Amino acid sequence: MSPSSNGGASGRGLRRLAVAGLGAVLVGAGVAATLSLASSATGTRTNPSTMRPASARVTLQRAAAASKRAVVATAVRSRISVYHTPGARRPFAHFKKSNGYGQPRVFLVKKRLAGWEQVYLPMRPDGVTGWVRDSSVSLAYDPYRVVVSLGRHMVWVYKSGSRILATKAGVGRSISATPTGTYFLVMLLKQPTSNTVYGPYAFGTSAFSTVYYHFGGGPGEIGLHGTDDPQALGTNVSHGCIRIANRAIAKLAHRLPLGTPLIIEK
Repeated sequence: MSPSSNGGASGRGLRRLAVAGLGAVLVGAGVAATLSLASSATGTRTNPSTMRPASARVTLQRAAAASKRAVVATAVRSRISVYHTPGARRPFAHFKKSNGYGQPRVFLVKKRLAGWEQVYLPMRPDGVTGWVRDSSVSLAYDPYRVVVSLGRHMVWVYKSGSRILATKAGVGRSISATPTGTYFLVMLLKQPTSNTVYGPYAFGTSAFSTVYYHFGGGPGEIGLHGTDDPQALGTNVSHGCIRIANRAIAKLAHRLPLGTPLIIEK
């Protein structure tokens, strides 16, 4: 893939969340880079607005569920240590503050305990989670959610529970199936031209191919991106990535913040 150009794409929707003394979070930054995926690629900039602190008597999970919003954790330290359990002596993984493409490191929060966040991790095996300290991350609400139906070859996007987009998708072939599960968007890259296999934009996700451990120089990361073959949408066509129309991916590139949940169903 040829180098990307500065796109100035901006995601919208993250809102500041003050929890357990944590400050606000700004997810994303404009980038110009390339990413080799299992048939896809992914920088986004968000402009969060302030909100009132959540009540200490209401758990973060319940508050998020009630408002149909996810919670995103963004790294605030140079290195984030991840533990199997809260209070464990030694971490089993480390992540840098940046994802390597000039963008903040983000995680999707699954559960919260005092002083700790259980987060989904952008690593193999797919769907793995770990615990990070509150002091190492900042939290924000995200009203968006992306749902992919492999059997129906559809992508639906929701904002605060209301559907805002429905579009046909090309998904993995039987020999390189798109993995199912709960994931999230980890980065976004603008392509130099729309006339590429990735279309004008490509999100990188926390999902990985179960077939390709190396693909195009990358680790086999599953992507959500556009396409130069719109006639193939609605079929099993990719190496595992999710392809949608260029007009749809361009719309999402200007809306979805990093950390947005990606639910892939059969």
